[in-house]
Order: sequence, then structure tokens, then C-alpha cells
Amino acid sequence: MFRIIRSAVAALLLALPAAAGEITVTDLAGRTVTINVPATRIILAEARQIPTLALIDRDIGDKLAGTAGMHMFDPEARREYFKVFPGLEATPALDDETSGLSAEKALAAEPDLVIVSGGLGPNARSEAIVETLASAGIPSIYIDLRANPFDNTVPSMELLGKVLGKEAEAKAFIDFYLEHRNAVLERVATIADRPKVLLEMQAGAESYCCTAPSRVNLGRFVAEAGGINIGEAVVPGAFSPLAPEYVLAENPEVYIGTGGRHLASAGGVVAGPGISYEEALASLERVTARPVIAELRAVKERRAHGLWHNYHNSPLNIVALELMAKWFHPDAFADLDPQKTIDEINARFLPVPFEGTTWIDLPAQ
Repeated sequence: MFRIIRSAVAALLLALPAAAGEITVTDLAGRTVTINVPATRIILAEARQIPTLALIDRDIGDKLAGTAGMHMFDPEARREYFKVFPGLEATPALDDETSGLSAEKALAAEPDLVIVSGGLGPNARSEAIVETLASAGIPSIYIDLRANPFDNTVPSMELLGKVLGKEAEAKAFIDFYLEHRNAVLERVATIADRPKVLLEMQAGAESYCCTAPSRVNLGRFVAEAGGINIGEAVVPGAFSPLAPEYVLAENPEVYIGTGGRHLASAGGVVAGPGISYEEALASLERVTARPVIAELRAVKERRAHGLWHNYHNSPLNIVALELMAKWFHPDAFADLDPQKTIDEINARFLPVPFEGTTWIDLPAQ
């Protein structure tokens, strides 16, 4: 599990020049790493973080020496990035025979930096890969947008700005991010009423109901947006199925199911880049018609929503926070427009526009 690094600690991230082109940084696992910057031959251990880097480096597609996990990058978004960066599709795939980054293939790609994130870190497997690379003189850093994105999005972007030589660009995005986040938090602080919320991760992917987070990942966002995550009180660890009896007894006022293109064949929530409104709505209607879910107050009162699953592993999680605030407190946040937030991100930061139905609301009957 990533070490939780809060804002005060994040301010202590080091960038101490040791020589021309060389800095020392502290990554999100608390490791001190010396790197020649700016990094220009980068390996991403999680290819779906390409848009994260693109937020602060519009030429990032030309700087990747290899990636792993490209199959987890939303297919429609992936195709758009391939159009903008023609060489990206030919970037070597560095996956091992089972899953994740291969140390041997990474060494062969001769990178000057490896960026590790998501399910690859830190754990025994990733630490072994990092040690192997370090022994060959290749530095690696951990970022975190998944285990504790509420606290770690900002320090992760600060760190990426340093190693990419894009500190000014990183600051511009961070300022934007914090302006939007603080606007939500300040208003939520004045609201006493907190609705109960069922956040079903990968909704519809399993036959049982329902996999929910504790106070991690998007579960933390539920609390910060002014809701009560019903999984928080009972889920051991990060994620766990909830008993149907518990869900029915809690009878939440708001339901959110996450999903993406990868759940289309499983009958789950389908939302995300390149997804049409009609497909997203059909998937939400199907998921909310399931036993247990259909009986909830949230569904009967049409306060049920679908959400792009990868908001949980992206700096675009600010949009998820705004959506939740609006869903939980529609009157208090009547003036909040998450689509306007996306439009500004597209205009100011991304070389490839972030487009598609990334959320869907169950319409009134």
C-alpha cells in the first residue's frame, strides 16, 4: 500500500541539484532517487497513465521508450492518442508473460526513467523490478493516483513536473486542480445533511452485489463530496463485496456504479472516452435492474449514476469529485458544471481532448 502523503508532507518533496541535469527527488513510496532531467526515454509501467503525463507534457507520446499494460488503456482514447502521436502505436510493449512490466524487456529498452504506478506498486514484485533496474543504473519512481488519489494526486503531479522538466506546466495544472477541489470542499463544509451512498466498483462485472471501497480510492471522494460511503464502516482492507442484506438494510439514497468499455461483454456499466450517451444509459438501466439494486431507494427515486471507472486512477478525478458533490447535494451545487471543467482541461492542458460519456444519470420516469 502506498504511504499516505498529505499536503504538508508533499511540500517536502526534494529537488536538490547535484550536478547539471541531475536532481534528487522523493517519490510517493518515500524513496530518494537521483535522476538526470529532463527524462526523454521513459518507460510507463501502466500505459493508461499516458494522459496523466500529457497533462503537463504535450509531447509525451514522443518520449516513451516502452509501456506495459496497454490493454488497460481505454481503447477509444488509445486510438485518439495513436492519431496524435503516430509513433506511439509502435512503442515496444514491455509486458511479461503473465501481467505487468518485465524487468528484462525494460532493460533492453534502455530508458532513462521508469515510472511505476497503479497495481504495480509498491509490492514485492515491483520492488524486485525496481531493484533490478537500479542495479543497471536505471532510476525508477513511484507515483500514486489509485491507492490514495485524494492526497496523492498533487504530489504525484509535482514529482512528474520535476522529472519531465515541466515544473511550470505541473504548477498550472495543480493550481487549477486545487481551485476546483477547494471550491467543492468549502461548500461541503457548510452542509450538515449527508446522504448514504453505495459506490459499486466495476458495477455488473460480478454476479454478486456489490464490490465497494472502504475509505480509499473513490471511497474517500464520497466522503469529501459530502456523502456517507456505506462501504466504509464494514469493508476490510481496500475493497470487498458487501452482503446484499447489508445493502438493503442501509438502503442508500444515492447509487454510483463505475465501469468502462471493458465491462460491455459482462453486462456492466459502460462509460468513458468514446462511449455514446445511448450506450452508457442502456448499461446503467441494465445494471440498476439487477436484484437488490433495483430495490434500493436510490434507484426508485432515480438518484442512480454511472461513472467512468478510470476516474479512480487519473488526475481527472477532480471531475468525479464535482459530479459526486452535485449528485449528493443537487440544490447546493446547482451552479456547478463538471462538463465545463472537462472543457477547460481540454482547452488548457491536453493534446488529445478528453471526450465521451464519462458519466450518466438515470433519467426521471
